[in-house]
Amino acid sequence: MRMRIARCLLAAVLITVCVALPAGAFDGNDYGGGGNDGGGWDGGGSDYGGDGSGDDSLVVVVIVAVIAVVVIISTISDKKKNKQGKQSGMVRPGSNEGLHIQLPDRTAQIEGIIRWHDQGFSAGDFISFAKRVYIDIQTAWCMRDLSPVRAFLHENLYDATSKQIQAKIGQGVIYHYESMVVNTAYLTSYAQDSQFEHLTVYLNARMIDWQEDERTGNILRGDKTTRWDLRYKMRFMRSAGVLTRNEIAALTKHSCPNCGAPLEFTSSAQCAFCHSVVTTGQYSWVLADFGTIRNDTVDEGVRTV
Repeated sequence: MRMRIARCLLAAVLITVCVALPAGAFDGNDYGGGGNDGGGWDGGGSDYGGDGSGDDSLVVVVIVAVIAVVVIISTISDKKKNKQGKQSGMVRPGSNEGLHIQLPDRTAQIEGIIRWHDQGFSAGDFISFAKRVYIDIQTAWCMRDLSPVRAFLHENLYDATSKQIQAKIGQGVIYHYESMVVNTAYLTSYAQDSQFEHLTVYLNARMIDWQEDERTGNILRGDKTTRWDLRYKMRFMRSAGVLTRNEIAALTKHSCPNCGAPLEFTSSAQCAFCHSVVTTGQYSWVLADFGTIRNDTVDEGVRTV
């Protein structure tokens, strides 16, 4: 950057000098060779006229030009920085909690274990599914309406989150999440017993986050430029013995994994057509636990019966 500015200043000075000099000032010097032996122009061979006041004027012009160029470059640089700051903002950790906690990537190991009894399972497909669930849940939280993600949430998590949303509505607080990007996601832990399988996804995301007072429109917390770096654990579960077919695709398309009918939930999360409760993990993976990485977060490893 400094070299670029220096080049700009030098170019400006040369242009200024060329413009300020009288026409033909260098006409007496032949730089093509032969006619100039080094003595043809000795610094005094060109007469700029007058008693030296022309030299002073040139110096003043050059100084003014340099100052003007510096001011212009500085102004452009400041505007560019301000524009970039408004667009991307500063990146900060969402919390000091759990910064020293590192959960290992066991994607390949876990995929191998699950595929031993479920050949249709794909770690890549499941991670893509988890990313979509994450984005959809955050969007639903901002909209204060969990119905679009009802099929993905276990009953207990749905009930707890619904109560939190109602509390925020009562407080008149609206959450805004913008520019959400999932940077990293992988399988980190797995547990299997006689009844259920539990699969935990580590997820790192960035977003712009602020809270608004519904009554006044004032910002209560956060701002509209800072990008927060956040880390999560998302624990999914399903009943033991359930095989991967098209359950995830069905839930993504909001179809009942049991009968294939469009999902129109009753208050008990039952399919309105076959009356199957589809959010218990009986038919497919559902999100049972969702939270940020904290100081008390532990690596649950891999446990199978």
